[in-house]
Order: sequence, then C-alpha cells, then structure tokens
Amino acid sequence: MEGNRVYASALTAALAATLSSVAGAQEEIQHGTTPLVLQWEAADWGPPSSSRPGFPAGIRNAPIATDPETGGPTYLARFPAGSEFAMHWHTHTETVVVLEGAVDIVMDGTRYTATAGSYVIIPGTAHHAWYVHADTDVVLLARRDGPADFHFVDP
Repeated sequence: MEGNRVYASALTAALAATLSSVAGAQEEIQHGTTPLVLQWEAADWGPPSSSRPGFPAGIRNAPIATDPETGGPTYLARFPAGSEFAMHWHTHTETVVVLEGAVDIVMDGTRYTATAGSYVIIPGTAHHAWYVHADTDVVLLARRDGPADFHFVDP
C-alpha cells in the first residue's frame, strides 16, 4: 500500500511538471528536491539523435530530473512520425504518459495503442518495442525506477 502511495505521488508530480510554465526562482526544499513546473512544449529539446542500432533516428530528448536516491531519470522524448524503437528491455520499471500523438507498443507479445493521455507501465525486464503512427510525432513523458539501460533483443 505504501509503495502505491509513493508511486501515485511520483506520477502526480511528474504529470504536474508537464502542465504549466517554468516557475520563477527555484529553491531547495526540505527533502532536497528542487521545485519545478514545466510546460513541455517549451522544454529544452536536445538535438535529434543520429542513427544508432535499435534506436529511432531523429529521436529527441529533454531531461527533466534524476532521482538522487535511485538514479532514475525523468525526461521527455519526441519520436518522429513513422519511427520504430526495436524490441528491447530495461532492468527497471518504466512509466510513460503519452502527451501528444499515437504509438503502438508491443509488450511481452501483446500490441497496445497509446494515444494522448494514455498511461503505460512497462515492468522491468519486459520486452517491448515502439511503433509511432505515420501521421504525427509522438511525445512521451517517461520516468524510470532506476538508471536507464537498454538491452536489445535479437529478432
């Protein structure tokens, strides 16, 4: 039950971070976390990635925060329309909110369609692949329960 409350609290904080403009002065608060309110459309997107095996060419990321205790990152990701992210898995659970666009995700052999507003939980070690619909980019808010790692699955 406690884990669910912590998880729900983290989700609420992550969602709140996507809904408003950047707050003025940021101060450290008691628990060591810097307050942040972020309008995702105004995020500091990194340059499009070059082609790496398994990764979609042109993916862009905007880091938001890294949990100081777990090393788990929270970030925005923009996948180009029609792109694919090859079958892979991560050590730690990944949670995703689709902010814009539509994407199919194949997870442990089952295909799901996620559209704006969808919430996705990808358990650690679950094999999954992303297939972005051809008509528009997809923007995701992602959070991991530990450091990011990518283990690609041979077809």
